[in-house]
Amino acid sequence: MFDEIRKNLAIKTYIKKSDEVLESLGYTEHSFPHVLRVSNMASYILEMLGYSEHEMELAKIAGYMHDIGNAVNRDDHAKSGALMAFNILTRLGMKPSNIAKIISAIGNHDESSAYPVNVIASALIIADKTDVRSSRVRPNADISDIHNRVNLAAIKSRVLINKEEKTLTL
Repeated sequence: MFDEIRKNLAIKTYIKKSDEVLESLGYTEHSFPHVLRVSNMASYILEMLGYSEHEMELAKIAGYMHDIGNAVNRDDHAKSGALMAFNILTRLGMKPSNIAKIISAIGNHDESSAYPVNVIASALIIADKTDVRSSRVRPNADISDIHNRVNLAAIKSRVLINKEEKTLTL
C-alpha cells in the first residue's frame, strides 16, 4: 500500500504544493524529507510498541500524507488534509475501515487540535514533533514562529522507546 501511495502523482503534487505555500509564508520545510521522516517514525514507533504490520503500514501512509492540507491553507490544514486524503484513498480503492483510521489521524495531528483518537493518530502526533532540525528553517523564516525557534535551537533530536514500559522519550 505505502509504495503505491508514495508513487502517486496527485499526492506528490500536493506535498510539493503544500511546501511551496509554507515557504511563501516563512514556515519550516514540509517537503519530502519531512513527510518521509514522519512516515518512517510513525511506523517505527508502532513497531517498537508491538503493533501489527498493518497498523504500521497505515501509520506510514498517514505520516506521508499528513501535511497535504497545507496546499489549501495553513489554518485547519489537518482537517482539509483529512478530506483530501479521503478522496484520494477512496479513488485508490482502499477499504473504508483503513481510510477512516488514516483520515482521523491526519485530521487530529495538528498541535492546535491534536488528539490521539487511535494508535495511528498517536504515532503520527509524536512522529511529526520528532522532525526537529535547523535545516528545516527557511532563509525567509519568521523567527517569531515557535516552529522556527525550536528547529533553530535544536542541536540533536532523538526518540528513545522503552518496549517493556511502552514509553517514549523525545
